[in-house]
Amino acid sequence: MVLTSEMIMAVVAGIVTYIFGIIAKKFNWIESKYIPIQNAIIGMIAGMICYMLKVTEADLLTSIIYCIIGAMASGGTYDLTKTNKE
Repeated sequence: MVLTSEMIMAVVAGIVTYIFGIIAKKFNWIESKYIPIQNAIIGMIAGMICYMLKVTEADLLTSIIYCIIGAMASGGTYDLTKTNKE
């Protein structure tokens, strides 16, 4: 399997979102019900940064979508790990 820059930027956005989610829960700077919105915002910002830095040949909308998918997937992964522990 060949990793493309789109896959890498989605994974990086997911990792950053996962870290922010853990920090948000630990320090309670945002209510848990708003964390998915935080994840989407991080994904949008990451997509714009990737587009501005020309990480990929994709257009702005595509970059944002890839990063939002990565960000939302990390939120789901975090919730899944917590569900299995309970």
